[in-house]
Formats: sequence, structure tokens, C-alpha cells
Amino acid sequence: MKKTLIVHPNFASLWQKLAQENGMDYPQIRFGDFPDQWPDLSIDDIKGSIEHQDVTYIWDFSHPEDFFKNYAMMRGILDYYAGKLRVIMPYFPVGTMERISQKWEIATAKYFADIMSHLPSWRSWKTSIHTFDIHALVERFLFDSFKVNLETHTAMWHLREIAKYKVIVFPDEGAEKRFAKEFQNHEIITLSKKRDGSKRIIELKQGNPEGKDLLLVDDLIQSWGTLVRAAGFLRSIWASGVSWYATHGVFPNESHKKISWALDMLYVTDSIPENIQRAIDVENMKIISLRSDYKKLIFAQ
Repeated sequence: MKKTLIVHPNFASLWQKLAQENGMDYPQIRFGDFPDQWPDLSIDDIKGSIEHQDVTYIWDFSHPEDFFKNYAMMRGILDYYAGKLRVIMPYFPVGTMERISQKWEIATAKYFADIMSHLPSWRSWKTSIHTFDIHALVERFLFDSFKVNLETHTAMWHLREIAKYKVIVFPDEGAEKRFAKEFQNHEIITLSKKRDGSKRIIELKQGNPEGKDLLLVDDLIQSWGTLVRAAGFLRSIWASGVSWYATHGVFPNESHKKISWALDMLYVTDSIPENIQRAIDVENMKIISLRSDYKKLIFAQ
């Protein structure tokens, strides 16, 4: 099957070149709104680009208002007889709501996975969904494996050069449990967070940061308060440098600017394409591209 790429506009210049170099179709798409705010979607050359083709769909799933557009576009690709559909969903946006602690809360991750699991299979292939550094590995089982193939990947290997001369710090026991195996040749420091009423108190669980250049590692940055307090705490116990890496930088309300002030360097990937633009105006914010990871997935079979 011939391969077709449909990607987020923020990636357009990079992916168009890749498509041209590898003889792939790169159709023009419309991903807009009608005056009544309902989606206005289209794909050029359905016959040549979609029908019976191996289609990869790479988009930004971080905005709730775009979810129906994304889903409609994916369903449309399948309904126009794609031979195979590979969805690269770098960031699983509802991952922090995979469980509930009070009976009146809603576990939205489950319902998001239910909707994605209803992407049809076509011909002899199940639709495959690929995501990176999912918040809790148990979330992969929220997807219905009878209907879709969910594959989870990690972007931690990108840190090999960045972390070469740094001490790895996990901001809590959960991050340590998830990612410590990726850093077996590094000195490890672990923090812990406990609640005191409405406050979160940060403490040192293991290791000694004094005089060391530290790199905090986690799956995502959702809010700036805990991060800034963690950086301040480590500096207060004489760390020589504090940087932070997260695969997914969510940054509501432009919080990346506040976060960067507290760090020597802020590293995130382009799993959320907006971060490419955000980093332009922030001197100590660096974007690590997942493009090579996506390329491996596209050409794996």
C-alpha cells in the first residue's frame, strides 16, 4: 500500500519534505469551522490519497474543543476506504483523570478511550493508536483491544545526551516507579509530596543534591506551582543547577514563562505542537522533536 501523511499544520514544513523524499502522499486538508462553529473538514484527492492507502494521522489532541474534529477526520478517513489507519496521538490529554477518589468524580480518561476504541477496523487491519509516556501504564487497558491496537512508547531515550553529566531527580515516587529503569547508570534522587491541608509539602526521600547539577524527569507538566516549589526546594538545599524535562508540556495560561524563571533549562517535546512557538520567546526552553519516533512508526511495516 502507498503511504499517506495527514499532519498538524505546525509540523507541515518538516513532514512535507519527508513525504516528498519518500514518495508519500501529502494531501491538502481543511480543518476549520463554519460560521455556526461546527467543523468544516475536507481532504483533497480522496481517491488517490486515502482509498486503499496506508494512512498516518498525526495531530494535536491537547485541546478539548478539537476532539470532535479529530474524531470526525479519523472516521472520515476510514469511511473513505483507507486500507490502514495509524493514529499518532502523542499526548493522551485526559490521562490525569484515569481514576476517581470520590464517588461523584468522572473518570474522563475511560470515556475518551471508549470513543477512540470505536474507530472502525478495515479490511484485515485493526486501527492502531500510538501514544507517548502515558500518565499511568494501566491506562492502556482502558482501550478495547478487540477493536483497536494501542501501543505506548517512551521519549525518555532522548535524554541520553542531556542527562549525561546530570543527576536524575524524580519529583515523586510515581515518576521514579515509571522511569527509573531508563536511568540505571545515573545517580538518582527522589522527592516526595505530602498534603498538609490544602498545601503540598515537598521533602527529600532519597539522595543528596548538594553541589550537583540536577535534571528533574516526569511525564508531564500540568501546573507550575508544584514545579516551582520543587526547584526552589532543591536550590535551598544547595543544588548547583536545576533543569526539568517532561515529555508533555501542557502549560495552561502561559505558565511556561513562570516555570522557566525557576529553572536553568526547561525541556519538553513537541507532543503538543504549540510548544514549538512557545519556545521561540523563552531563552531557556528547548523543544525535543519526536519526529524521528514518528518516522520509525510510519516505516515499521
